[in-house]
Amino acid sequence: MGLMQFFIENYTNSMLKKFIDLCGGPRSLTRKADRARYLAQTLTDPQEVRRLWHAMDKLSQKALAAAYHNDGFFNQEVFYARYGALPKRPKSSSYLWSTEPILLDLFIHKFMGRARIHPLIMPLLADIVPPFEPFRLKGQEEPPKTVKVHDQEIELLRADREQAGLHDLTLYLTLLNQGKIKLSSSTGLPTPKSIETLTERLHQGDLFEEREKPQDAIIPIGLSMFCDGAELVTYKGNLTSLGKQYLATRDPELLLEAFETWVSKGRYDELHRLKAIKGQRARGVRLTRPGERREKIIEALSWSPTGVWISIFDFYRAIKIWELDFDLEEGGLDKLYVGYRQGTRDWYEPWASYEDAWMLTNGLYINLIIMEYLAAIGAVDIVYTYPDNGTFPAFPYYSDQIGFSRYDGLLFFRINPLGAFLFGQADAYTPSQAQEDTLFFITPEREIVLLKDELTPVEQAQLDQITEMRKGRRFLSRSKLLAILDNFPDLEIQRVFLEQHHRGPLPEEVKAWLTQVEENSKALRVVHKSLTIKVRSAELAQKILDDPKAGRIARRLDAKTLIIPASRETAFRNALREMGYGLK
Repeated sequence: MGLMQFFIENYTNSMLKKFIDLCGGPRSLTRKADRARYLAQTLTDPQEVRRLWHAMDKLSQKALAAAYHNDGFFNQEVFYARYGALPKRPKSSSYLWSTEPILLDLFIHKFMGRARIHPLIMPLLADIVPPFEPFRLKGQEEPPKTVKVHDQEIELLRADREQAGLHDLTLYLTLLNQGKIKLSSSTGLPTPKSIETLTERLHQGDLFEEREKPQDAIIPIGLSMFCDGAELVTYKGNLTSLGKQYLATRDPELLLEAFETWVSKGRYDELHRLKAIKGQRARGVRLTRPGERREKIIEALSWSPTGVWISIFDFYRAIKIWELDFDLEEGGLDKLYVGYRQGTRDWYEPWASYEDAWMLTNGLYINLIIMEYLAAIGAVDIVYTYPDNGTFPAFPYYSDQIGFSRYDGLLFFRINPLGAFLFGQADAYTPSQAQEDTLFFITPEREIVLLKDELTPVEQAQLDQITEMRKGRRFLSRSKLLAILDNFPDLEIQRVFLEQHHRGPLPEEVKAWLTQVEENSKALRVVHKSLTIKVRSAELAQKILDDPKAGRIARRLDAKTLIIPASRETAFRNALREMGYGLK
């Protein structure tokens, strides 16, 4: 009790009097030490603690229980996110801005900057507070088709992305592997022309048909940033070993390996895609690692229900309640803002209410992760609308802006079977729709006979890379396969593609032919590269060949043409200078 009394004596004498009044204690106590001793005795008496518990209002009881189940610490933000309110406090009769203490304050005190229950009280609450009830996020079977904004019904867009995302990811890797997509040397992202090339072939197109510039694309940019961060692709646009393996097999386990790499690593900071968040490149700003933020979001998704439509705003609440919130900037939001910010170099006025500021920064970042990454690869299905429809319910103080990003309109998402597998909620990936892999059969003469009337863009691209048309019929192309072997050691990716989509085993004649193509690709080998030198006259050419130094390097091609190894160019030039001649 001595430690308890010492702790309580940190309060002023007038505050101790208010605490005694709350307990119904004697008013005859006037000395601070006596009041502190009485409160210490009360708060360490099991019967008194039980009596005070029952005297609390329901919300205060929930707050005390929340602190008890959190090792005694009370997180006000988490509690508010879960219950939408804090225990009500009466206003002070003396000052309009001040509030009076309540019974909850007898149990939860500020200690070293944190609100917590005194350790001596914790054991006395064990048989009083109800068992811990974890927060469970809920969803709905079907999402709404419209939403009302300012008395106007707005039709919502829906994208079921499971099959489309897997198709688009394979398409991106295929086109990149074929050289039909180029990456910018400055950004590492697809060039504007490549974005258009990819968009035209996406399974469902991009999420929005209209965009001011190619870089506003969502699915194409998301695929590119994911493949880079997942180490499926190098910065220069070449497929890594993992990228080649996944393209050849489309094995979900390989995709999971790539996904886990993207979550924790990833070279790109997608926060830069949120142009409305200002101050990102200001002096002194230290942004947090993208991997730290992604890990929190993915962990929250791993706790979320699958197969139902979840409101994005409920997901915001869940992230706070589960204590999976994250910082965009080291130390909080000191320098990042949206709209306009007033203040000096060292002090700034708030640019939005706390809730609105969180939604305009962390909230939009969560939307971006879900739409530009997870929907792009097919892990979630989404329901959304255009940003300028005003469905995003947060605004800065000094702005009349309606849309802040391409991701404002996200309203619902659904974790599909692919997402359940990637987020760790399923041991294996079982597609929601049965996949028919058989596309064709190949005759011994290497003619490909299609078994379906219409190919997807990725199937078309993969076939076009290795086949050619002859009089309206499709055959495996020797010249195209040899072109592939100019840059790759073997035809592994093409073999696996043919085997996976062929009706039954590949004919032995086709297997032998592919092996022969691989062997023939090595029939000739470049040993040394040479330079062809044109000489002014046949007499000078002969003079060079007779020189003891230059003649050991050069060989005659014809009367006025010499050949030298490219690696000996410098030595040849030096020899010519000694002879009194130069090489242009």
